Amino acid sequence: MNDCKKRAFTDANWATRAYTPGTLTLNELLSERGREFIFEGFRRNDLIRFGKFTTESWWDHTPSAAFRNLYPIPQVQRTLNENLAQNPGYN
Repeated sequence: MNDCKKRAFTDANWATRAYTPGTLTLNELLSERGREFIFEGFRRNDLIRFGKFTTESWWDHTPSAAFRNLYPIPQVQRTLNENLAQNPGYN
């Protein structure tokens, strides 16, 4: 984590910005992944993995129902395969 983060700081600032076992918490890890992979499309998955996608607020998002952790199954797929049931909350 520090190797990746270090490129954004000068040597003079790095000593106060480096992660230590005491400063790298799970919340800080989630935040750092959000900064590092901002355009990579991982944020939704990370927020679900950390249990924050439907429970936390950020930017213009407010907490939502837990069923939003799953996408709805498209009707076309459900029509092609009658064994598929819609994910809970989308009926």
